[in-house]
Amino acid sequence: MTEREKLLAKSRRLRSEMRRLGPMIKGSVIFREMKCGKPNCRCARGEPHLYLCITYRQEGKSKTIYVDKKNKKREAQALIWSRNYKKFKQLLQEHTQVNYELLKSTKKAQKKR
Repeated sequence: MTEREKLLAKSRRLRSEMRRLGPMIKGSVIFREMKCGKPNCRCARGEPHLYLCITYRQEGKSKTIYVDKKNKKREAQALIWSRNYKKFKQLLQEHTQVNYELLKSTKKAQKKR
């Protein structure tokens, strides 16, 4: 198998992995500690509530979405979708490097002729 064939196979594998990722969101998933403001709540005694938030930028402004903490399925979705996006970015970077190498190898092959 030539170097070019290996690069083409790697390119196909990376594209296949990207297609299998599923839903994704661009943004940071964080747990934020907050007080609710009720005077007799545990958070008023120093045990703040944990909220799952997704922060992202839209039209140059930072936006935040609070995920309902009672819905564990939504929390899991947010974490998985965020992870999928990070994996997609990593695969895309790798695929870009492979494509650069393919372009270079095409150029080298033409020079040899």
